[in-house]
Amino acid sequence: MPPTVCGAHDARRFDRGESLSAAPRRLSLRSPRLRLSIRAAFCLSVPLLVGVVINQRLYAIVFAIGALWAISQDGLDEWEVRGPRLLGVAVAAGVGVALGATVVNRAGSEWSLLLLFAVVALVAGFIEASDRATQGAYLLIGTIMGAGLEFTGKVWQSTLCVTCGALWVYAVAALTDRRGRLSNQRVFLANAYDQLATLVGALGTAEFYRLRATAIVTLDGAQDVVGTRPLRRDNEEEVALRECLVVALRTGEVVSFLEGKGLLVDPSVATALRNVADTLRARSGVAAVALLADLPVLFQHVDGVDGRVTEAMTLSEATKQRALAPRIGVRRSSHRRVPILERCRFAMILTVAVVSGTLVADALDGPHGFWLPLSVAFILRPDLGPVITRALARTAGTVVGVGIAAFVSWTGNSLPSLIVLSCLMAAVTPWAARRSHVLAVMAFTPIVFVFLGLLGSEKYLFVPRIIDTALAAAIVLTLDLVLWSTAPSLRPAQQLRRARDAARTYEHEAPSDDPMRRNTLRRNALRAVAHARGALDQATAEPRLLRRVDATSVTQLDEIEAAIDAHTVSLFERG
Repeated sequence: MPPTVCGAHDARRFDRGESLSAAPRRLSLRSPRLRLSIRAAFCLSVPLLVGVVINQRLYAIVFAIGALWAISQDGLDEWEVRGPRLLGVAVAAGVGVALGATVVNRAGSEWSLLLLFAVVALVAGFIEASDRATQGAYLLIGTIMGAGLEFTGKVWQSTLCVTCGALWVYAVAALTDRRGRLSNQRVFLANAYDQLATLVGALGTAEFYRLRATAIVTLDGAQDVVGTRPLRRDNEEEVALRECLVVALRTGEVVSFLEGKGLLVDPSVATALRNVADTLRARSGVAAVALLADLPVLFQHVDGVDGRVTEAMTLSEATKQRALAPRIGVRRSSHRRVPILERCRFAMILTVAVVSGTLVADALDGPHGFWLPLSVAFILRPDLGPVITRALARTAGTVVGVGIAAFVSWTGNSLPSLIVLSCLMAAVTPWAARRSHVLAVMAFTPIVFVFLGLLGSEKYLFVPRIIDTALAAAIVLTLDLVLWSTAPSLRPAQQLRRARDAARTYEHEAPSDDPMRRNTLRRNALRAVAHARGALDQATAEPRLLRRVDATSVTQLDEIEAAIDAHTVSLFERG
């Protein structure tokens, strides 16, 4: 029976469109991760430089705010997923800024703004919980920012600047994605083969199940980047990369078969898989396919392995025909929306939190008080992990980020130093977001003070910024403790049912004559188990007034995962 594995952090990164394929490695100019950082620095610095040159700092900063929000949603995942996400930032943020700025210009009373924030939070919360986290969040964030910055008499200009800032990042990302697409695919595939090599080396050990949860996420990332694009059949490199993906997916299934049978393989198999990964990084997909042709031979010397395994690993004509298919599946098909009543419930909790933050900010009457409800909107998000962790991380990251900004302010706030700081922090943001929420906030916060420094209004705001963030964290934690506001889609009972349903679907619908369909159903089932384990870890990590965690959940998940492996063995033996 498989031991308990965590998988919580991996599952959350996968849901956000990230991939573990971005594993830490030595950076080079060919690295997509390095290009992502350069793109972030370029997209943020250019608007600021242009604004200074033409003496339009206000509009340049508003433009840069839109760019910064889009940068936070950029990444290395498939463009068909990432592109709409960036467009969602542009549209939602633009609409939000227009709403907030219009109401503050025409009404301006505290009660009218409170009503606006409540209505928008209700709508945005429902959108967020409906698997549209980016659009919902930036609708609310844009509204609060539009009302807080008080673009007096400049509503449409400010709205246009924010929208164009996000579209600027979209345009640059689309251009660079087109130029570096094949290089990006090779990196994702290379890391997938590295994960498979590690998994092969862990056969028969307690670490196998934890590593397999990570490998599933990595393979999903590779499939999302390589397998969902229409294939240009006349491009030899594209065809080779698709073949590499097919073999990687089949290798994952074979490894599950070996674990289910209790079989071990020669260390040369792991070495061969790492050689494929190194070849993908250093050379090309065509060269990697040449190495894969020899891979089945290495399985022939494993006791208990017959021709079915070697046939599965062979680049047969049928496999090549599958490699030429337009698409091999879409990751988003595994997402399920939570029930409508649960979405409404999260929307109500978010509304109460934002209204509470606004009332506290009005009572304190501090400088830039809109930062308090803004921090609430950033912290209270569905499906992004334990609320207590995010609240503490945001507070700690804000303290460090404010320290960086205060140091630059102490040195004189010279124009070159502000531009350089924004460039460096923007370049660090993609890396920081992959590592932790604390680092992401730490990189994000100094950029905000760069904007204020360019306007000459950052003085005396360092301490209030920390206080506002801490108060927002306290509000969210109080609601989380009293109302149990963790996103309903992460509840262990719901995820356990999904894991059981996915395993049942694999058992009853997996065809023996369609290896790709069979492999997809198997990975869906294992992915659901990893998500359920992550949900269980999160539920037990936070303080609750009411405990709803079933003590037998761990055992049930172990049994489900063991049943998945047993069915994989039976499919191979029948095939």
